[in-house]
Amino acid sequence: MKQFLKYTLATVFGVFITFIFLGLLLFFTIIGLASSAGNKGVSVKNNSVIELNINYEIPERTPQNIMAIFAGNDEDGILGLNDILALINNATADPKIKGIYLKTNLNNTGYATTLEIRNALENFKKAGKFIYAYAPYYDEKNYYLASVADSIFIENSGSVLLNGLSANLMFYKGALDKLGVEMQVIKVGAYKGAVETFSRTDLSAENKEQIGVYINNIYSTFINAVSVSRKIDTSSLKKAFNEFSIQTPAQAVAFGLIDKCTYNDFILNSLKRKLGLKDKEELNLIKAGSYAANSDNDEEKGGDKIAVIYAVGEIMEGEGDDETIGSVTLSKSIAKAREDKSVKAIVLRVNSPGGSSLASDVIMREIVLCKGVKPVIVSMNDVAASGGYYISAMADSIIAMPNTITGSIGVFGLFPNMQSLLNDKMGLTFESVKTGQYSDFGRVDKPLSETDRLYLQNMVNRIYNDFTGVVEKGRGLDSITVEGLAQGRVWTASDALSRRLIDSYGGINDAIKIAAFKAKIKKYSVCSYPKQDDPFKKLFGGKTNAMIESKMSSDLGVFYNYYKTLQTSIKSQGFQMRMPFNLNIQ
Repeated sequence: MKQFLKYTLATVFGVFITFIFLGLLLFFTIIGLASSAGNKGVSVKNNSVIELNINYEIPERTPQNIMAIFAGNDEDGILGLNDILALINNATADPKIKGIYLKTNLNNTGYATTLEIRNALENFKKAGKFIYAYAPYYDEKNYYLASVADSIFIENSGSVLLNGLSANLMFYKGALDKLGVEMQVIKVGAYKGAVETFSRTDLSAENKEQIGVYINNIYSTFINAVSVSRKIDTSSLKKAFNEFSIQTPAQAVAFGLIDKCTYNDFILNSLKRKLGLKDKEELNLIKAGSYAANSDNDEEKGGDKIAVIYAVGEIMEGEGDDETIGSVTLSKSIAKAREDKSVKAIVLRVNSPGGSSLASDVIMREIVLCKGVKPVIVSMNDVAASGGYYISAMADSIIAMPNTITGSIGVFGLFPNMQSLLNDKMGLTFESVKTGQYSDFGRVDKPLSETDRLYLQNMVNRIYNDFTGVVEKGRGLDSITVEGLAQGRVWTASDALSRRLIDSYGGINDAIKIAAFKAKIKKYSVCSYPKQDDPFKKLFGGKTNAMIESKMSSDLGVFYNYYKTLQTSIKSQGFQMRMPFNLNIQ
């Protein structure tokens, strides 16, 4: 009987293991098929139209993860800015492509990213091709992109919210006070507003001033673009938006912002008529993801190369991933590109609000080493501020979009005093035995002493002086000029250009052309660094659990950004070169 039970249990266990193995095998087979299907190109017919559906926050690069197959842009998955720009540029030169059907809902995508896509679409139109835009809802950002189109449509029961821009911040001080936690601030820079969300319950006059300046610059860029595209003078647009007089799709049509309230089937028939097709003839509508899959992979080509190195997210010490800049990961990538003789120039693509001052300095050092060997061009996207500007300042040239947010030359540190929480609310007390008067420096159960504050302030001052020194040397500016631009103040690129913080306007493709010119090469391919995250690592753990993050982002909506801000602040160590990156412009 004992032997019978032994063999029976062994058999059951074996069957159980077999089922698990077969289940995993089936799962990975399905994933493989899905990946193959998602990457399969199409045969492009004459008289074709690309359907470009952007209903997600656009990342810098198309994610190399399994979740992208099942999320975002219908069966296209999520396309990064790199592939969106590439497919538009390819379509511009493709005689078989006659137009683009643009569906837009940009969510948290930044204004510089939006402008870069808009400029590519402008070039598409200049090639004699057409664009139709359609959305169920238009706010400033969605309309900003859609306004480039020849014809703009809205869902018959859709909505319009065009009432100007606002910048919204959440302040944590009141909640921290209730918890019994005091955030002690050590900083340099009257405009260093990143600390205010933890140290105040409202904006300081300096921070309110700088935010007002740069959101008005972004707003002016939006107004001017719409004015040109829709042939409506800027004063009329500002008046209508300021008075909130356009509240319905019908009013938007009457004002000339939208061409028609309709449904998708009407637009498809309109596309047919635009192409000269009869009602029964088939419309050659190609999904953007399928068309993008037809593009050549430059990284497989030999010969001279331009390396595009992506610096995306907050800057931290150690390893990074697709959403964070790790000093170790990025430094290795820069060094690899520097040592590769086939790489003739480097483009550092920066989209970062900053972060660790130590990590930023490590990365900056690698840029300096590169600069002596081959040209280094910085291409700024939505945000390249504080630490993001620090790692950019020593490059040969810096280019940005007019509505890029940059500058924020300043340093701060946050040190929690949790005495009230620990002693009064939790009943915890502490006592230390030490060898010297200051041996217990850094305790969170008591406030900083004057000596502690002086020590920390001296450290912040030193880092700030290093920061301004890097800007002086990299940008060829004197100390008085840099101090006038610093103090933690944030600028849009339209202001930064006249102040010599950047060299010119342009996007990633312009930066690559400048890099090739400085390297004196005409034929080249483009390779990118760092290597993107392994999809299975992202799905089953690693530094970022894609499934959990995706679910939280979906469930929390606009509050997800506040959650990420708090999470980042808790994890941050040491002194920070960071701007108020939780700013929500809408």
